[in-house]
Amino acid sequence: EKQRACLLPPDDGPCRAMVPRWYYDRYTQSCQEFSYGGCLGNANNFLTPDDCEKRCWTIKKVPKICRMEADVGPCRSYFRRYAFNLSSMRCEEFIYGGCYGNDNNFKDLQSCVDHCLPEKTGPLLCYSPKDEGLCSSSVTRYYYDTKSKTCKEFKYSGCGGNANNFVTATDCYNVCK
Repeated sequence: EKQRACLLPPDDGPCRAMVPRWYYDRYTQSCQEFSYGGCLGNANNFLTPDDCEKRCWTIKKVPKICRMEADVGPCRSYFRRYAFNLSSMRCEEFIYGGCYGNDNNFKDLQSCVDHCLPEKTGPLLCYSPKDEGLCSSSVTRYYYDTKSKTCKEFKYSGCGGNANNFVTATDCYNVCK
């Protein structure tokens, strides 16, 4: 799966160049700039923020508490609990010590799933309103309509507008659904 690269930690590699690159930060769920050394590293390494966004927007969004590592806490009780694992994107059982820890701690599997299992959201461009543009041409195009959650046909004027503008309905669905 191409998106697996997006879950890797940033890796500047062993070389000493200072090349500006972008990586997907799974904890902030956004593309961040970093200094790449110029060799090796890993696949979570993009030339532009746009490249990063295009590859990683399908990473499902996860609530903040579910992005924390499971924490057993310092106490020594034995409670069977569930925590969301951001690497596997699953709720997994762990043993909670009974005190402290963090909020990624659910009494049962279903509570963890209900709270943490994400829903896919499209990239921001899909949330832009329909915009016919500024010119006088009339070209059939498609835009993603957030209310109906479908791609709809519209007449594009040929210039201006915004990025929620697709040549085919299939392109629109592939990006926004």
